[in-house]
Amino acid sequence: MSLRTSPPAARAAAAPRPGPHGLLTRGRAGVGLAVAALLVLPLVVRSELWLGIGILTLIAGIGALGMQVITGLAGQISLGHAFFMAIGAYSSAWLGADQGLPWWLWLPASGLVAAAAGALVAPVAVRIRGLYLAVATLALVFIGLYAWETWTSLSGGVNGRPAAPVLFGDQDLSLGVMAGDRMILDAFQAWWYFALAILLLVMLLTHNLKHSRLGRAFMAVRDKDVAAAVVGVPVTRTKTTAFVISSFFAGVSGALLVSYMGYFTPGQWHLMLSVDFIAMIVIGGMGTVSGALLGALFVRAMPEVVNQASVFLPFVRKSASTDGGITGPLLSGFLYGLVIVLILLFEPNGIRALALRTWRRLRTAAGGSRERRTTS
Repeated sequence: MSLRTSPPAARAAAAPRPGPHGLLTRGRAGVGLAVAALLVLPLVVRSELWLGIGILTLIAGIGALGMQVITGLAGQISLGHAFFMAIGAYSSAWLGADQGLPWWLWLPASGLVAAAAGALVAPVAVRIRGLYLAVATLALVFIGLYAWETWTSLSGGVNGRPAAPVLFGDQDLSLGVMAGDRMILDAFQAWWYFALAILLLVMLLTHNLKHSRLGRAFMAVRDKDVAAAVVGVPVTRTKTTAFVISSFFAGVSGALLVSYMGYFTPGQWHLMLSVDFIAMIVIGGMGTVSGALLGALFVRAMPEVVNQASVFLPFVRKSASTDGGITGPLLSGFLYGLVIVLILLFEPNGIRALALRTWRRLRTAAGGSRERRTTS
């Protein structure tokens, strides 16, 4: 009697497919836990100071994801992020405050106006690279500062102007959410959930973009644009698309920022704002969604953490004086620069990679201790 064996392909087809496991499952569980924590946090934390910093972090995370697209994925160094945020801010103010449009129209429209501005600039900007591109986009910030200060009918000049409110029916988020005479959410909680919802949507879009054909084209151009062109990637069009998407996210972030603040001036769209967003993705982790959020948290929360801790540090002055000395803001700036240098020297992949490595070591150590207890 002969033994009949099925061919390898048939055996492979008949074998049961393994379900999702390992890193994929842990990654989804981690995202679920993080989202759940963000949903619960404003109900637990009652400090208006830290809730306000958290809201600014959520809004900054949207802009940082835009910077991840242009720099982390496509490899283009842009210092014009503040310019496109300002375009989104003034577009939202004109459409929402002056024309009376609802937020679900002026918010995406502000991003589209910023994206259109990015589409106008990109054909020139993407033909240069490296430091030359950084200098070219740096010029946008100074052009913008001059335009916002002189275009007084739109910006209100140096005195600034009110921003567009976020209204749900007749309820203004800056006043909280009411149900009859009872307040369901205060202003900070309402803005937290609104900003979180927009951020989660942008995170989903960025994640899908990174793993799409276009995202792979971005990374091919980032790694070696000549090689990308050889394999058929349209380099100029790909860089332009990255520029436009990044500008859209920046415009949405700028519109949300000024709406939360309620009032804004031309002077806040300065060069250091663009530098902050580059620092966010460098500190958090280049080319990753979670890295942008970790970097935004560090950059936005670190100054206040240092300010709170400076009360207990005897060498930190409580206020500036003519004879010098270290103050809270000075110490914050020093630590800001020090962290960037340490990240670049010892962990170029940012806080995200450092956290993942620490987590793996802890799991390995815990697994080893359990194995020793089992064998003993």
